[in-house]
Amino acid sequence: MESTMSAPPVPPGLTTPAAATDLAPPKPTTVWARFVQTHLFDYTPASTRLWLVLVGCGALSVAAALWQLARLPWSEIAHIQLGIAFVALAACFPVQLPRTKYSIGVGDVFVFALLATFGAGAAVLAAVTEGLVGACRTTKRLTSRLSTPAAAGGAMWLCGHAFDALRGLLQQWGASDPVATLVALCGVALPYFAGTTLPLMAVIAVKRGERLSLRDWASGYAWFAAISLASAAVAGVLYMNSRQFGGVVIGIAAAVAGAVVLLINVSLRRHEAEHQAQEARIAKAQREAQFNQQRFTASFSHAAIGMAIVQRSGAVLQVNQALATLLRKPESALLGRPFTELLSPGDAALFQRRAAGFAAVGDEAFSMELRCLDAGGAEIWVAMHCSRFADPAGDGSSMIYQLHDITSRRMAEGELHHIAYHDSLTDLANRNCFNERLAEAVERTRLDATQRFAVMYFDLDRFKVTNDSLGHHAGNLLLQEVARRLVACVRPGDLVARLGGDEFAVLLEQLHHPDDALQLAQRLLDATAAPMQLNGTDIVPGASIGVTFSDLGYRTADEVLRDADLAMYEAKAGGRHRVALFDSSMLERITERLQLEGDLRRAIGDGQLSLVFQPLYELEPYRLVAFEALARWMHPVRGPISPAVFIGLAEESGHIEALTAWVIDEAAAQLAQWQRTTPARAALVMHVNISGRDLADPNLVPHVREVLARHALTPATLTLEITETTLMGRLDLALDTLGQLRALGVKFSIDDFGTGYSSLAYLSRLPIDSLKIDRSFIIGMERQPQNVEIVRAVLNLGHSLNKKVVAEGIETAEQLATLREIGVHIGQGYLLSRPLRADQVSHQLLLGEVVAPG
Repeated sequence: MESTMSAPPVPPGLTTPAAATDLAPPKPTTVWARFVQTHLFDYTPASTRLWLVLVGCGALSVAAALWQLARLPWSEIAHIQLGIAFVALAACFPVQLPRTKYSIGVGDVFVFALLATFGAGAAVLAAVTEGLVGACRTTKRLTSRLSTPAAAGGAMWLCGHAFDALRGLLQQWGASDPVATLVALCGVALPYFAGTTLPLMAVIAVKRGERLSLRDWASGYAWFAAISLASAAVAGVLYMNSRQFGGVVIGIAAAVAGAVVLLINVSLRRHEAEHQAQEARIAKAQREAQFNQQRFTASFSHAAIGMAIVQRSGAVLQVNQALATLLRKPESALLGRPFTELLSPGDAALFQRRAAGFAAVGDEAFSMELRCLDAGGAEIWVAMHCSRFADPAGDGSSMIYQLHDITSRRMAEGELHHIAYHDSLTDLANRNCFNERLAEAVERTRLDATQRFAVMYFDLDRFKVTNDSLGHHAGNLLLQEVARRLVACVRPGDLVARLGGDEFAVLLEQLHHPDDALQLAQRLLDATAAPMQLNGTDIVPGASIGVTFSDLGYRTADEVLRDADLAMYEAKAGGRHRVALFDSSMLERITERLQLEGDLRRAIGDGQLSLVFQPLYELEPYRLVAFEALARWMHPVRGPISPAVFIGLAEESGHIEALTAWVIDEAAAQLAQWQRTTPARAALVMHVNISGRDLADPNLVPHVREVLARHALTPATLTLEITETTLMGRLDLALDTLGQLRALGVKFSIDDFGTGYSSLAYLSRLPIDSLKIDRSFIIGMERQPQNVEIVRAVLNLGHSLNKKVVAEGIETAEQLATLREIGVHIGQGYLLSRPLRADQVSHQLLLGEVVAPG
């Protein structure tokens, strides 16, 4: 390939003294004078002489070439004419580089091919032809149309003879003709390029009164030189092939080159058209941006929701009338004030942290719900959306806040929030509420070490004995009485919570001295040690308390509860009914826990784990519909390990994914076996519990798919259960995983429903098939009528969302009768059946027996 260049545009010529006078120049009397006046009017005498030398050398080279060709036979002259025609045709259709004044063509390939085949004379005529066509195509000045082909002809005449000499020398040194030709062509390619460009640049430099810069020439035209060198190499290859296969190769190459040039031109034109269209779109977008700014101003001013533009410093720059109406303040009273002054003091710090994180991370937007204060100091709940705002009059880093009044909705949610954050049995704060308050205390202490606090982890001694011997009802009465005694002992600002089962926690804030917490712990022990009567039996509850202080530099609420829990177990280990303060000596217990983690890891693969299956029954009509697979661990040394212990341990240690995978596989295998042995029970469903960590496991979906295929199970016969708190806490991970499993046909159930805080908006969109009401609501129905209403509300919610409702923890006939009366779909509990071993289930299925309630 080669580059076709026209001489750079010529600036106006220098004015002569005669031109500066008022006298008109004399009219030229000779042909040369008229030529100079018409075509060389901007040339200096020196540049004119140089131009004449260049054109003269070109003319001499053409004459010499014609003289050389005149002695050739007509057959060769015909081939040369055909080659020159190819060169002219190629020069007429160069590839124009988009958005530049340069173009490239394939003419040089045939110029060098003629040089190799027919000698310097043919190459000179071809080079002159290519230069003439290129000059005529790119410029209208006669001087350029003469100098460009002249430079090409003169350069090719010199390079052609140099080529003959170099090829002959290489052949004398033993190189074959094809190799010598290829090397010689490449050897004269760069001198030929220099000979065609440097003289033209020299004429222009002299005309402008400048010095010729070889550095500018090398940097500006280096890639053209590379194309010239490549063209010589291609010509050499064509020559070598023509020697072997005949001259038809050059004809084929010409056709291919023409096709390539045509296709490239079509492609470049299309891209250039797309570029122009893109430029038009950009221009249109710029115009649209101006209109958008006007539209934004109108939308901002007349928006129905409150809006404010806030500077990086936090000062309010602009507000609309809707925000002034919402806060019951005039616009002038809002401008220039820090935005945080409009917020409730309890939410200002939270907002500042969120805004600082937003500015540091560079997120596009965030939303949150907080409280504002109106002119009278009343709190107004708003949903606020914050996003960046490119302020054309500022530094471009402002933010725009959109505030929507949600006070009515928050009031309606208040009652649900109380249910979600309070224990239904004792009406104390539950674990969720305690964790949030504790997290706030940890954060305050981290920022200010004087904001000290203490946490007590409170566990009843021998509660299981009382619960098993006197029944769950007596156990619940015991828990309620203990809750009342704890609340009566603590300070008004302290938080008492029931974490679950017989475990309580107390958060003491604004603690001045550690002895205050220890004295309170002793009062709690004394209060719980007072006898109480349950079902005619005197009971002395007793408790063990673990205490830890914020002085240890905690960073998370989980760390605080962990250490308080360890201290509580230390108190139990020391003889119960004691107070234990957490210290470093309890690391031995942590070491033991790590040992148990290792045992669990081995147990999953060594067959120490087993499954039991608790039946689920449709209540009306009464029939067996499903089983829930429950994992059991028989430790070879420690004996049976409680699921509450080893499942929590598996989640903490990272073994929960392996445990869940094993349970799914074993439960599916057992269900497949029951379906084969009792075809009448083919519709039985297997429920398997999964954790939040399982939702983040990328292997969960492939594993479920493989298990279903391997055991030939219908996906609808597998239901995965996940607790409400875990689901809502990992909603971002859950949506994708649940969607993939739902695509397989697997069903889902929310376990312990009512103990967490679900967003109804998300609940309606999740692919959930059933809601399992937490057993705490079922157990408390007989003593607390509001529990019946809660169950009825959940049932109505399930009906509205087209989801089944499952009641777990059914232990009395009265509970079962109530659930049937209000229309609960499915039940589960010790009244209906305790968990069964696989062989017990198989025996009952073969006999067609169904365990009767009671």
